[in-house]
Amino acid sequence: MITAILNARILDPASNTDAEGGLIIEDGKVAAWGTGVQAAPSGADDVIDAVGLCLAPGLIDLRVKTGEPGEEHRETLATASRAALSGGVTQFVVMPDTRPVIDDVALVQFIARKGAEAGGAHIHAAGALTVGLGGTAMAEIGLMKEAGAVVFTNGDVPVADPSIMKRALAYAGSRGAIVASRPDTPALTGNAVMAASSYAARLGLKGMPVESEWIATARDLTLAETTDVQLIVDGVSTARTLELITEAKARGATVGCTANAYSLFFNDLDVGDYLTYCKVNPPFRVEPDRQALITALAAGDIEAIVSGHDPQPPESKRLPFGEASFGAAGLETTLSAVLSLVHDGPLDLVSALRPLTCGPADLLGLQGGRIANGAPADLILFDPDRPWKCEREDLISRSTNSPFDGRLLQGQVLRTIVGGATLFQRD
Repeated sequence: MITAILNARILDPASNTDAEGGLIIEDGKVAAWGTGVQAAPSGADDVIDAVGLCLAPGLIDLRVKTGEPGEEHRETLATASRAALSGGVTQFVVMPDTRPVIDDVALVQFIARKGAEAGGAHIHAAGALTVGLGGTAMAEIGLMKEAGAVVFTNGDVPVADPSIMKRALAYAGSRGAIVASRPDTPALTGNAVMAASSYAARLGLKGMPVESEWIATARDLTLAETTDVQLIVDGVSTARTLELITEAKARGATVGCTANAYSLFFNDLDVGDYLTYCKVNPPFRVEPDRQALITALAAGDIEAIVSGHDPQPPESKRLPFGEASFGAAGLETTLSAVLSLVHDGPLDLVSALRPLTCGPADLLGLQGGRIANGAPADLILFDPDRPWKCEREDLISRSTNSPFDGRLLQGQVLRTIVGGATLFQRD
């Protein structure tokens, strides 16, 4: 099978490419690409005229929650895969906080098997750092890594005991495993429901103080430095958190970080009149923190942008704000959220795509995230200027609780290709 994509604007952050050209796919792999590809080879089975469109590597999302196994009414691996493809995501990592928790080899293998059966995006498992995410006993990190787990995390449940955390980090480091930690100090956040701010006070809602993220980040960075493990600070949302990470990097720590796409788009005021679709964790922070994230992204200090996809059923969201569940669907809006930073000026297209493609691939050592001869043809074609309105009834995810609901956005994926095959195409 030979496919030719012609007249595209090719964007490959890994090689800093931004040029008009084409790409040839043979047997599911990239056979040739660049400015020299101007015509389809003889015998091509499919020729795609991509004039006016951007051609880029498929997106890689390092933080996706599903309900499978255990809560399939929220999201299955198959529905998450279809939602991912519509958003241009060709690989994603499933968080371990399912029921049962992904904390043993059998469940890592289950995710791999069910992901392959879904026949869409490539799906990887994140293994739990502690048994049942309980924070009291280290999980089978070494065995799960051998079974294919690509990263280890306690999800949204911080490991409160520093001795358990240090032991887990030390063991992970000895096995060459990567650990991701979502920084939070439960004793400070308690039953808080949004970011601490003057707006939260006016709404009468308990706010999550920024120091809860700072303290947890400082602790985990210190433990990572003493145990020589690769650490990802997952879901940074404040300026000072970024400063702590920069200081650790300067000292030689092997550390990276991710930020949620919504943290770059919204601030605390977007919670509006108690909009539960905007109840997420980490929460929408104040505008200075949002701007600090954008500045860090432009400087290349944030390695990966994640969707933070955490679908919730309607009955969990149609409640008073304080009682509603945390979480939002995000796979289908990540690219548009990041492209808003291109349209507003801080980023160019290549810089915007880097933390969505080769950045997360390099962070976890995954194949993909770049265009190269002989590489799997996992690609997207998108129109960066196409306007669209996000409406929950049009989303593919099984749970449609999106904070972007009703928002006018710009930039949309028109075709997603995985292994040389078109698995999603928008009219």
